[in-house]
Parts: sequence; C-alpha cells; structure tokens
Amino acid sequence: MYIKKTYTLGRVKEVEKYYPGNYGAPGMPRRPKRKRTPEDIDRQNRINRERAVQRLILANFQEGDWHLILNYRMDNRPETFEGAKRQVRKFLGDMRREYKKAGYPFKYIYVTERGKRGACHHHLIIEDIANEKLNTKKMVLKHWTYGSKNFVPLYENGEFENLAEYIVKKETKEEQEGCSYSRSRNLIVPQPKREEIHRRTWREEPKPEKGYYIIKESVINGINPVTGWPYQKYRMRRYTDERYERGSTGRKTAGWNRDQGRVL
Repeated sequence: MYIKKTYTLGRVKEVEKYYPGNYGAPGMPRRPKRKRTPEDIDRQNRINRERAVQRLILANFQEGDWHLILNYRMDNRPETFEGAKRQVRKFLGDMRREYKKAGYPFKYIYVTERGKRGACHHHLIIEDIANEKLNTKKMVLKHWTYGSKNFVPLYENGEFENLAEYIVKKETKEEQEGCSYSRSRNLIVPQPKREEIHRRTWREEPKPEKGYYIIKESVINGINPVTGWPYQKYRMRRYTDERYERGSTGRKTAGWNRDQGRVL
C-alpha cells in the first residue's frame, strides 16, 4: 500500500506518491536510511514552503496575470525597509478599493526586497482584468507614483516556479528585518485529496487522468534519504482549447500570448 495525494490547482493537478511511515512495499528493497540533520530539516522546510507558494499561485492565478515589480526613483526611495512596506501596503489598499468599486475581489501575493545597494523594491503577483469597468494596468500606473512598474507575464518560461523559489529565498535573506511574503486573505489555499492505494508500487512513467496530460519535466522518481523508500511527484495539465478566449469578466484565458513585460 502507498499514499497518493492530489492537489487540484486550476488547470493543473499535482500528485505525490509515497509509502507511509517506515513501512514500504513487502519484498521491496530499502535503501540505507539516515538521521535527519539540521541542514536536512532547513532544506526540506524551504522546499515545502516553495511548493506551498507554487500551489497558491497555480490555484489562484492564470495565464494573463502579472508578476509586477515596483521600483523607486532615486529621489523617492524610502529611508527604511518598514517605510517601503508601508508604501506598498497603501498601494494594495488603493488597488483593492478600485477592484471593489468595479465589483471584483483583489487577489495578490507580494514580498519586499532590499537590493545590494540598499534600495527596496517589491515583487507582486496580481490578477489582470481589462474591461469597461476596470483596467488593472491603468490602475497600477495611477496608484504607484514612486517609480517604474515592470509587468512580466506570470506563466512564461516557468515564471511561477522561479517566482515561488525567489519569494522564499528573499524571506530567508531579509528575515532579520521581519520580511515574509504576504497575501490577500481571499486566496484559495489548496488542500490535498488523500488516498490509500492498495498496490505494491506505482508506474515509473505515470499515466494521466482522462482529459489531462503529464508535464514531463515535472516527473520526479526519487528516494527519500531519511526513510530510504521511493517517492514520486508529477503534475498533470488539463487539455483546453488553445485559441484566444475572453470571458465575461475580461480575464484572458488559456492560450493568450502576451508581449514581453516592459517597464512603464
């Protein structure tokens, strides 16, 4: 028997398979196990946090949304790290009011970073809406008056994975200043479906569910160095119509190809 956990994350499903506790499959050879070191624990905690941020992004944001980088002009730089965080919180409050006025919830994740020369900037993930009621890019231009705004398409070239890793890395780097990523409280927090599979083992090449295909580069067949037992992880993506579509909300859906992010 093994455990299968499945996270449903919008168009993507994430699957984990592993053996419970110290018990593997009967007759299966076990690799040598070892005691966890503090470094092992720190590394695993960081990996788990990165995966949690990845799941938040996948469950709440889609193609067409933005990784937004907010910078400062030299004459507008705040004197302190906390001052920078107050400014971005004010920006988020202004955006929230604009979205609420138009009848939309405002979703976001953000982290503040201090650069090598001491200047702060902010990394945000926000929804993009463009219709007669609301235009996200125009609202950003209106409410961030301290410097440039760099709009980067969220899902290009594994952007959501790189960004999740970056956010957790910056938390660690800036922890002495109380840095941690923040998110709106209206985000979906994915919970896994847990199943006990009464089989000895799983296929090395996983089979997708109907209507999905396996993201090949996501497949990992590994050995847990602590327990000595194998595990498997992978993602599946739902097949969709890859043509450009626009829903009634003005959101861009799958297949929308946006120009590269540009500084405004």
